[in-house]
Amino acid sequence: MRFVKPLDEELVLEMAVSHELLVTLEENAIMGGAGSGVNELLMAKRRLVPVLNLGLPDSFVPQGSQEEIRSDLGLDAAGIQRQIESWLAE
Repeated sequence: MRFVKPLDEELVLEMAVSHELLVTLEENAIMGGAGSGVNELLMAKRRLVPVLNLGLPDSFVPQGSQEEIRSDLGLDAAGIQRQIESWLAE
């Protein structure tokens, strides 16, 4: 899914049926972002599939290069992998 609006409801619902976990990733705040839209759709349609939302926290992000910030927030490739593996291990 490349765009938040309009939300591709058909795709999200198709993925909810065919996957055990959905992961959303965005370079924006998690709260009110694409992941929230996915969560809202799934709840409205009563599709109970776990969703891991990854993105920027709802707080001030210290200055740095994009690479440094992504690494610090766990939004680089290694951090994303680590967060998904950690979530699955719980």
